[in-house]
Amino acid sequence: MNNWRLRLGLVVVLSILLLALPILSGCGSEETVAREVRIGIMGGQTGPAAASVQAMFDDIENTFEYVNQVEGGIDGAKLTWRIVDNKGTPEGAVLAYKELRDGFDPLFYIAVEDYYYLGVKDMMAEDQAATFTLSAINPQCYLPPSIFFSVSLPVSDGFAGYVKWVLSDWKGPGKPKIGVLYWDLPSGLQYRMAESWVMKQGVELVPVQFPIALMDLKPQLIKLQEAEVDYIWMMGLTQNAAVAVRDFLGLGMAGKAVFCFNEYVEPDVLLELAGEAADGFYSYRSESPYADESEAAELYTKIWDWSAGQDKESDTRLALTIEAVIAAGIRQAVADVGWDNLNRGAFYNALNKLTNVDTLGNNENFSFGPDKRIGVSAIKMGRYTKTGRVSVGDWIELPRTFEGKDK
Repeated sequence: MNNWRLRLGLVVVLSILLLALPILSGCGSEETVAREVRIGIMGGQTGPAAASVQAMFDDIENTFEYVNQVEGGIDGAKLTWRIVDNKGTPEGAVLAYKELRDGFDPLFYIAVEDYYYLGVKDMMAEDQAATFTLSAINPQCYLPPSIFFSVSLPVSDGFAGYVKWVLSDWKGPGKPKIGVLYWDLPSGLQYRMAESWVMKQGVELVPVQFPIALMDLKPQLIKLQEAEVDYIWMMGLTQNAAVAVRDFLGLGMAGKAVFCFNEYVEPDVLLELAGEAADGFYSYRSESPYADESEAAELYTKIWDWSAGQDKESDTRLALTIEAVIAAGIRQAVADVGWDNLNRGAFYNALNKLTNVDTLGNNENFSFGPDKRIGVSAIKMGRYTKTGRVSVGDWIELPRTFEGKDK
């Protein structure tokens, strides 16, 4: 009798435990699912650069959705984000930041334009609002202990790196003459931060300004033609570049000067706009050309095929760099304080600890840290063909004109 009661008691206890297991398992599962990484995104969806900004946002959203749905998030934590239009003005930037901070409470921010936030920089630092910027224009934003980190190429450093390539490519007597096409916004003058360094190389510059919304560049190109420049560097958006291709060829300047676009021109979009006419033009980026067959290039195509059903080959893979930095920062922060204590301050401190970030061959020597706010240290030149873009030479180490270390 006692054995029978003992067996019955054991059966009841086991039954209760078996019934409780799904509940306990569900609690653990819910805790994992509840983990999220909130990201506030700010950019000029309206304003002078709206078309290019929207293309960036599309890339970012496709990448984040792929991370969530295919890769299961970052170590199980899902990315959630909200995009707010800063209207391409300093006033709109302040409103966008406050709207995200007070209504969404992100772990960190992504801002397309850094200079719009200069007036609110101290407030963001007080909030410990680590911010990744996609256009490094104003060096005051990055002075340590700044809250700003750039995952893109500073204009002046890129221009100086391009000049290094020009000097290696030049085969004529004396030193080459470079025509500089720059847009009419205050940010268009950023190439001048590298001007003293360039002059020390013995290179002559011929600067010509153009309105950013201009649809006819022939008057500006004629000025450069009359100045008999050997090379032309253009600070422009992709739409400006398409106009430049049309007018440069229309004026019969092909073969008389080598034309190069800066990092803001999206290679795949330019090829869509200009077609075979882009053949022979040059550009540079911190991302390697697709023709180099990096792991990042293949991943980008997988993401676009998954998200939009497009076999998209692109040399514009900035979103992959952003995701790589986010993942490295979160893992460092979790190692420091744990998931339960993860907050803006912990994430910011983690970014300052990073020294190297694995970008799958997308960037050369991409690094982070309190003594180097600008993570990109090299560019890769590329030449357009009728169907794509191919590498020209090796990685070019950038002079650090943006930080004032090379003058």
